[in-house]
Amino acid sequence: MSGNQDFNSTPPVQHFSKRDGWLGAIIWASVIVLAVLAVVAVSLSMPLAPRAILVLLYVGTAAFALWVWYFTGYRVQDGTLLVRSGPFKWRVPLDGIREVAPSRSWRSSPACSLDRLEIKHPGGSILVSPADKDRFMDDLALRSPGLVRAGDRLTRD
Repeated sequence: MSGNQDFNSTPPVQHFSKRDGWLGAIIWASVIVLAVLAVVAVSLSMPLAPRAILVLLYVGTAAFALWVWYFTGYRVQDGTLLVRSGPFKWRVPLDGIREVAPSRSWRSSPACSLDRLEIKHPGGSILVSPADKDRFMDDLALRSPGLVRAGDRLTRD
């Protein structure tokens, strides 16, 4: 390997989302309720088509909730922060990140915890909840020259 390796050619790093227990309890309680509703829908005395639609709706909603819960994460690679949450995907160019700061916002976001980081970039901002916030911020700073760590935040100098 060449000694002129740039910051963006380093191997990708995966960060998993932190998961709040109370949110997991709500997700799993919802999945159980939806499963019960699906079983009840099967036993309803109505035509097959409406029952099938109800079952698909309940099972699909439960599957979607679990997909988001178990497949939310953040990957730093090729000069980009790739944020995934279930079927949703966002790309944030590392050189566009202006600031990363702690947040407890309730705004909808690809984060499974309220222990969040707000990443400000030219396209707006995105909230994430990496399980290891320190390692996440260190990886961003390492791979994006100009991002400087100051305590619990990153800023562009």
